[in-house]
Amino acid sequence: MRKILLLFFFGSWAFNAFANEKIEYVTQILEPTGGNIQKPKDWFYSERHGGSSLTWILSEENPDDGPYNTGVRIQLIQGIKAGTGKTPEEFVARFASDKEKTSEILSECERSEQDLFYRVCLETKEIAVEGTKVRSHIQYSMFWNNELDIGIFVTAGTSEELWETKKEIFKKMEAFEFIDMKRFEKNES
Repeated sequence: MRKILLLFFFGSWAFNAFANEKIEYVTQILEPTGGNIQKPKDWFYSERHGGSSLTWILSEENPDDGPYNTGVRIQLIQGIKAGTGKTPEEFVARFASDKEKTSEILSECERSEQDLFYRVCLETKEIAVEGTKVRSHIQYSMFWNNELDIGIFVTAGTSEELWETKKEIFKKMEAFEFIDMKRFEKNES
C-alpha cells in the first residue's frame, strides 16, 4: 500500500511538473503604463480602466463572459487619501484586516520595500464569488506609496481544487513590471 501511495504521489507530481513545462508564455503589455507581465499564451487579457482606477485582468476564462475561475487581477488605485481620507498604507491595512475577518488565512508576508513601494501579502481560502459555495485559493499582494498616494492590489487565484496545478503560473506572473520607465524618460527628452 505504501508503495502505491508513493507511486501515486510522485506520479502526480511528475504529471503536474510536466503539464506546467508545456505552458508557453507571452509578454503582455499593460497599457497605459507600458509595464509588462508574462502570461500563458492561451489566457485572456482585459483592461477595465475608469476614474482613479486602472485594472488589468489576465485569466484562463474570458472575463467578458462573466466571473472567471482562474486568473490574475492587477488594480492600481490613485488618489486614495483624497478619496477615502486614509493613506494608502492605512487603506491596504484595512483591506488586509477585512480579509482576515472573512477568510481562512493560510500565510502572510511581512512588510517589505520593493523599489518605490512597500508590500504585504496574504494567502487565503475564501468564497470569492458571492452567492456560491465555491471556495477559492487566493494570493493577495498589496503595494502602496503614501507620497504618490497610490495603492496596487494584485489578486491571483483559482478554485481550491486547481491551486496546485496553477500556483507555478501565478509565481511566474508575480514578477511583472508595472511601469516602463524608459517610455516616460523618452517623453521628457
